[in-house]
Amino acid sequence: MARQEHVLSVFVASPGDVEAERGKLEEVIREYNFTWSRELNVRLELVRWETHAFPGMGSDAQDVINEQIPEDYDIFIGIMWCRYGTPTGRAGSGTIEEFERAKARYDSAPESLRLMFYFKDEPMPPSQIDAAQLASVGAFKSSLGTEGQLYWSFSGLDHFEQLIRLHLTRQIQEWKKRASIDTSPTEKNVASSTANCELEEEGFLDLIELFEDEFAELLDITQRIASATEHIGQKMRDRTTEMQNLPRDENGNADRRESKRLIGKAATDMDQYSSRIEAELPLFRKSMNVGMNSFIKAATLVVDFDASDRDIQQTKEALTATTKMRQSLGEAKGSMSNFRDVIAALPRMTTQLNRSRRRVTAVLDLLINEFSSGEILLLESEKVVRDFITSSEPE
Repeated sequence: MARQEHVLSVFVASPGDVEAERGKLEEVIREYNFTWSRELNVRLELVRWETHAFPGMGSDAQDVINEQIPEDYDIFIGIMWCRYGTPTGRAGSGTIEEFERAKARYDSAPESLRLMFYFKDEPMPPSQIDAAQLASVGAFKSSLGTEGQLYWSFSGLDHFEQLIRLHLTRQIQEWKKRASIDTSPTEKNVASSTANCELEEEGFLDLIELFEDEFAELLDITQRIASATEHIGQKMRDRTTEMQNLPRDENGNADRRESKRLIGKAATDMDQYSSRIEAELPLFRKSMNVGMNSFIKAATLVVDFDASDRDIQQTKEALTATTKMRQSLGEAKGSMSNFRDVIAALPRMTTQLNRSRRRVTAVLDLLINEFSSGEILLLESEKVVRDFITSSEPE
């Protein structure tokens, strides 16, 4: 039986330093097409200059690309890291020109196009950094406004994959609302999908179970970190009291040796805390990555559900778990940030204390960044799930 397939074009623009992300985008779209083209009769077409442009004549290379790339694509995805690109004569770079053309089209007809821009927030070796290029990237990023509206930051390839999965899923959800067309699969598609599902290693229930297991572990890790932080905080208060109770001479000065002994104990306490957090960090990353990947894939699958009461209830339970996890991360991040500021403000009394202080602040910075990335992913996941629940429940 013949079927009608709806194609949404996705145009990607970027300088040359994010090839890994461009490849990951292609991989995600290929995987989504395997599911969505059969379940929803929807397919994403990735438009790249490498595959859609060919040799031609123009005022410059970008002008040739502009002439050959179709302008009626549905989604614009921009990616930047440290490179801004080469000026075209019409804009600061080819990527910027492509964005400006897309933005002009969006401004004139907002419903015709969706804009998504991503900035990679990951260190680059200093020898490979062009300060002028990096400054231009920063200025362009600032011009886009508030993060989470027109652009998002990501910390690595895994983080980018998670964000792009969530955002493409939301774009499909929004497109379905606007299109008001029948996306239900035909009998042939159902049979084909069933056969393909038998080949899949993980289904929705498997993914939800894995997500719940990993998030339970995340809560345990977060609680252990909170307990360790509370413990070191109490030790710091105890050391302060001991310092205040040291005998004083007639000028009010404590014995220097006794002071250094207590400061050394405080530094040791801080080193032990740093070692504890350093041991928890890889466990946190692992559980967060596995749990989020499972939940994001599950959230992607809800797009093609013929929602039953059972599906909706399971999805609500997953939403409750993600909200609880996000709130826990937010509370933990606030406590970590406050404690980090206290440690950073400690006076530079001894070399040992200074070294321990730097170690604690460095490990807390890493932890706070992990919490922040997790919060962003959880919030974006909640949007996908809420959209599914809202669209599935009777009015």
